[in-house]
Amino acid sequence: MDPIEKKWRHLMTDTMVALTKSFPGMGVGLMVFDLDKPGRMNWISNANRADMIVAMKEFIARNEGRVMAKPDRPQ
Repeated sequence: MDPIEKKWRHLMTDTMVALTKSFPGMGVGLMVFDLDKPGRMNWISNANRADMIVAMKEFIARNEGRVMAKPDRPQ
């Protein structure tokens, strides 16, 4: 994976610091991409890479309806 593009690095780093302070104890990720030119996405997170990838996969699965809700009572 390529590093954050130089033109976004400072702003994304400052934003991540602010987000981390705003959500103490929470994992936070920021993804930035050009709406008119798909194919390149910059991202930064306060979580380790493996944990962030798991969180993104879970988010996608839930939004695609591939995750079943936990039962509301014991079986």
